[in-house]
Amino acid sequence: MKLTKLADPPDCGSDDCPAVYVTDSGTIVVQGDAVSQAEGLRLGAGEQAVEISADLLREALRALGG
Repeated sequence: MKLTKLADPPDCGSDDCPAVYVTDSGTIVVQGDAVSQAEGLRLGAGEQAVEISADLLREALRALGG
């Protein structure tokens, strides 16, 4: 799988900041802080949830032309 970064925080100076990527198959990969327990969150087998800022998501959508 090849990833292309769509967006990351403007103040990020390294590769370990939250980010949004598009894959070579057209899916989205999100890098953020792990969330394992939150009210209303139900994860299935093999699933993980991550948290990113709304601003980062908006920037990723802009990069996709949305």
